Amino acid sequence: MTRRAVVTGGDANYFPLIDELCASVRRFRTAEDLALVVMDGGLEAEQKQRLHDLYGARILEVGWGFDIAEHRIRGREHLKVLTSRTFLDRLLPDIDTIVWIDGDAWVQDISAVDLLCTGAERGAIAVVSQNSRYGEVAAPVKWAAFGYAKVKTQLYKNARRAGFPEALARRVGDKATLNAGVFALSRTAPHWDAWRRRQAEAIVKGRVFTSDQLALGIIVHEDGLPVELAPELCNYMGPMWCCSEDESMLVERFIPNAKVGIVHMAGYNDMRKDLAITTPIRTVDGRMVDKSLRYSAWKQD
Repeated sequence: MTRRAVVTGGDANYFPLIDELCASVRRFRTAEDLALVVMDGGLEAEQKQRLHDLYGARILEVGWGFDIAEHRIRGREHLKVLTSRTFLDRLLPDIDTIVWIDGDAWVQDISAVDLLCTGAERGAIAVVSQNSRYGEVAAPVKWAAFGYAKVKTQLYKNARRAGFPEALARRVGDKATLNAGVFALSRTAPHWDAWRRRQAEAIVKGRVFTSDQLALGIIVHEDGLPVELAPELCNYMGPMWCCSEDESMLVERFIPNAKVGIVHMAGYNDMRKDLAITTPIRTVDGRMVDKSLRYSAWKQD
């Protein structure tokens, strides 16, 4: 039987979110069916003990993976989770299929995790594109005089900042950003070596924070490694939030209003810290309600 694991990580400030993510996974699957791994990016001892005792989570102590100058880290120890996760194939030799879920996300429907695993077990990286029907802006544009415009996509800007050649930056610059907040990949896939190699190049001059996502885009769009583009419900980030008429679950905003599988609170900094913070959510029947996006606000019996 294929051994699968959901992997996440973060520091002590992220612990309440990591705790909720682990709880959401354990609602559906036992440790025997789906392993939980938490990468320690600055968790406190009692937090790690709780994750282990309550959810059977394996705590993974990690380094930086790359040689990064101290002045570029500036005390942000949590960033080592993003630099070391491209080494997960080496860090988890007993796992066959690795599903990464950011600590600020949680699982509402386990079928989304299964779908990601299916894509990974076909030999591709299963990931959600940020070019979707839920994107409010197709591509960032800076308008200039006489109707000229300069496209400023994430991949282009980050590739140039990281010192990649202009030609490469242009080739990937008009391609979709693949959101590395949720993905699945077989441990034996060739993507890992390619991802590490490209991240090593990106991290020399580029931002540490975005180096892994930039490298992911390059190995898919430039190096041609296979990808399975999963539906938005596998990594739903809004901003078009919607819920069922009875307000019991989050669903996709547009028809067929499918149940969201993985809820990702990217950008909701205040809400991630405070369960009392809410956001307007449209119901399928057209009403507006204010609710938190946190797991605790939607937990079902």
